[in-house]
Amino acid sequence: MEETARLGWVVPVSVAVVAGTSLMLGQWAILAINRVGRWRTLLTLAISGLGMLLTGVIEALLVALCGWMLLGRSLRVAVLLPSVLIAFAPYWLGFLVLLPYSGPGIARALKVWHLLILWALLRPVLDASATGALAVAATAWLATQVLGLLADRPPIRLRERVFRLVSDSAGWTGRDLMESAAMGQTR
Repeated sequence: MEETARLGWVVPVSVAVVAGTSLMLGQWAILAINRVGRWRTLLTLAISGLGMLLTGVIEALLVALCGWMLLGRSLRVAVLLPSVLIAFAPYWLGFLVLLPYSGPGIARALKVWHLLILWALLRPVLDASATGALAVAATAWLATQVLGLLADRPPIRLRERVFRLVSDSAGWTGRDLMESAAMGQTR
């Protein structure tokens, strides 16, 4: 029975790790511009996968909190986590964010797709109506997005710091490239 329980976590954890790795593959230009070596590139991809796993844990915590606040239900994170991690499946297409012009739109579409899957998967876990599950999923998803934005803002810039540490690069980030492109368009 324990072996089955452990194997039950393989798929959700794998989905999240592959999703994070795929998103980093979508940032391949950043790795190439910074001339990140082969081993550091592999390490960066692995850390990105683990970062998605951490994001899933945070989102599951937020789902539990929102479920308690909005539905009055006490939910264990361990029960919610597999559904939250499986909801990251659309990010397997995260490598598509590297496409010029359409990349940012694809990134937004993947976020919305994640929300829709989260809603669908949480409904039976929460044993709630479609509206109740949507309220919990949307609130937790929005809180996760806000936390992600706050972590990327000065002075924290957590993702940027982790990227530079893991890739051993003091070079360009995606933000730098976007700012450089915007300045080139104004001339």
